[in-house]
Amino acid sequence: MTKPDEKFHTQITTQMPDMGTGPLPVEPYISAEFFEKEREKIFRRAWLEVARTEELPNAGDYVVRQIEVLKTSVLLVRGKDGVVRGFHNVCTHRGMAVAICDKGNAQGFICNFHGWTFDLDGRLKGLPGEEYFANLDRAEYGLRPVATDTWNGFIFVHWEPEPKVGLREFLGGMATQLDDYPFARFNHIARYSARVKANWKTFIDAFHEAYHVMMVHRHTVPDACAGQENPYGLLSSARIYGPHHSGSVWVNPNHTPTPSETLAWKYGMSFAPGDMVDLPGLNPDKSANWWFDINVLFPNFFIDVGPGWYFTYNFWPVSVDESTWEMNIYQLDAETAGQKFAQEHTKVLLRDILYEDLSTLEFAQKAMGSGVLKHLPVSEMEIAVRHQLHTVQEWVNRP
Repeated sequence: MTKPDEKFHTQITTQMPDMGTGPLPVEPYISAEFFEKEREKIFRRAWLEVARTEELPNAGDYVVRQIEVLKTSVLLVRGKDGVVRGFHNVCTHRGMAVAICDKGNAQGFICNFHGWTFDLDGRLKGLPGEEYFANLDRAEYGLRPVATDTWNGFIFVHWEPEPKVGLREFLGGMATQLDDYPFARFNHIARYSARVKANWKTFIDAFHEAYHVMMVHRHTVPDACAGQENPYGLLSSARIYGPHHSGSVWVNPNHTPTPSETLAWKYGMSFAPGDMVDLPGLNPDKSANWWFDINVLFPNFFIDVGPGWYFTYNFWPVSVDESTWEMNIYQLDAETAGQKFAQEHTKVLLRDILYEDLSTLEFAQKAMGSGVLKHLPVSEMEIAVRHQLHTVQEWVNRP
């Protein structure tokens, strides 16, 4: 038996708020009243990541994002001046969406209801029968803007027209840690998405601790981040930056690769543990046995960065017990057939791991909603789970 002073511990390298050590309440995961507070106090007050600038390379390129928790659709478009702007995807006449497709390129936007026309800057340029409107000032009926800002190629929006806190200030130390990571060098290779009957926090909590790996992922990567030195998959180190947190996943140096992993390592960079590429922003605490970093940008965006790849998660609340989720995978250019194999290996391995993760969520949500559980005992191994709920409660309790 391991003696208490011999246990593996996560190294905390930033100031830690007082989050207590007791069980977590179930109520925030199942209460409709609490969910409405989250909608108002969190999602209407935080910067929310919605796209990458690479999705809008040219003037007129646009994407549409449905943000169900805010009951809105956001239109992002690159103007002729090169600036990316955000608008509510709502015609100012009678509320029809002005962009029907999820993405495209346009010279402007024409409402399919009555033909009102808007330019790429959101200005109302024309409307049929304008002479029949009494004293209508076109300047007052442009598309309603959404506060938009960009960090490191990630596009964020804010519900408030003039946010009290700018994006850079909001991201704080998390941005500093990742400022030099070369996100722009990577190509998008895959996207996975799901709609699940689970609270958004239940969803998130399955993705930022490694305690579950030895059981949930026993068929894919059972010994990847747990071994003799660290039998339960604790993070090697963790950092807290206000509402955000970052953790470095420990890798088992004695991990036994599958034959396909061995090939992926040999010919290119894959998600399989073992690859090492020295990129700025990785492994900030220089942990000896390191796999990748999980970076959680409050409230609902993950950037997991690794050696030769990164991927992102967006967790979007729909209701107290339903969420949507999207994962995007990015890797460096595949220049050889072997490197292409490694990329395909990453896509397939992550697909299988994600299926395993998703398999737990609806069962857990139903159990919490049954009333059987009132509290959830959370360990040192689940520090990220504790910090996420601590931050949610802190924001919900604000005036």
